[in-house]
Amino acid sequence: MDAHMYAFKRSILQEVLDLKDTFQSLKEDVLPYLVRSQLKSEALSTRTPQGEENGNEKVTSQNNQVFVSRILANASIPSFHDHSSENPDGSTPNRKTHKCCAYIASSSSYCVRLNYIQAFMDINRDVTGEADHLLSGTSSDPNYNIGPPKLGTKTTGPHCMLGEGSEVGDKCQVKRSVIGRHCRIRSHVKVVNSVVMNHVTIGDGCIIQGSVVCSNVQLQDRVVLKDCQVGAGFVVSAGSEYKAESLARKEK
Repeated sequence: MDAHMYAFKRSILQEVLDLKDTFQSLKEDVLPYLVRSQLKSEALSTRTPQGEENGNEKVTSQNNQVFVSRILANASIPSFHDHSSENPDGSTPNRKTHKCCAYIASSSSYCVRLNYIQAFMDINRDVTGEADHLLSGTSSDPNYNIGPPKLGTKTTGPHCMLGEGSEVGDKCQVKRSVIGRHCRIRSHVKVVNSVVMNHVTIGDGCIIQGSVVCSNVQLQDRVVLKDCQVGAGFVVSAGSEYKAESLARKEK
């Protein structure tokens, strides 16, 4: 899986963009250029004459494969970026090339591409559920909650996380959800399969299901949200009901 996460040395990236001012995409333009620059060598850049025998072409191809394999094998060495790349014969080229390498996550790692709302929901459920070991100091117990101990299991069900400074009123239900920091949740509120970010106020009798509520949102009393996304700072009027909608403030 390509997580589409890239890290560059600023000076190198600027150098490439100055040299190639037509580049528009990191994935389609910049990365292929850096890889070609890294792999460029006398053996790769010098083409075999047409009249040369197929046996020699095969040897050249094998040398190139060995060269690429050597780069991949050394990519994890800390000093890899401090040295010039090698030619297939092990010699050092005259000029230093850019270095480009990939991090391959191990099978025990957690790596997900977060590029849409559903992926964001899934990741939050994962790290409070089966992948809760990613959060330091947590337990693999399926009934374990992350949050203020005073809330107890009567308020929050399994696989929940409540941020620092958040307050939950009487007779609330929070199940399989993540609540951010300094949220104020009033009484008789139900939050299920949802993500509530920081500094959110939720009024009495609200129902939030399968939704993402961004920071500084105010949900007035008796609001019902099902499969919705609420943008930062939005105020939802009392008694409103929304299903599968995106709510956001209009830009002035």
